[in-house]
Amino acid sequence: MSSSTPEGNFKKSFCSWLRKKGCTVFQNQQNVGMPKGFPDTTVLLPESLTIFIEFKASKRAKFQPLQKEWIKKLTDRQYFAFVCYPENEKEIKEEIERLL
Repeated sequence: MSSSTPEGNFKKSFCSWLRKKGCTVFQNQQNVGMPKGFPDTTVLLPESLTIFIEFKASKRAKFQPLQKEWIKKLTDRQYFAFVCYPENEKEIKEEIERLL
């Protein structure tokens, strides 16, 4: 995904915010062994917590078939996994702040 797309610009800004909070951010790429549909970003929080984020350009953006399945699988296993888009950015940031 190009950072010049609406999703890319949003993701870049959000990841910059995460880094300023002391988080380590990894971009997951399917072509290097990540399973299809796995969230596109892994975040290591300073207190040894890991969260997974799937970024979307908007609330109306389409999901790939396995993306929802992965979010559910991760949350069912007690991981923090979010779908983040501009319309819920404030709520996701508040949740992350509580975890920091």
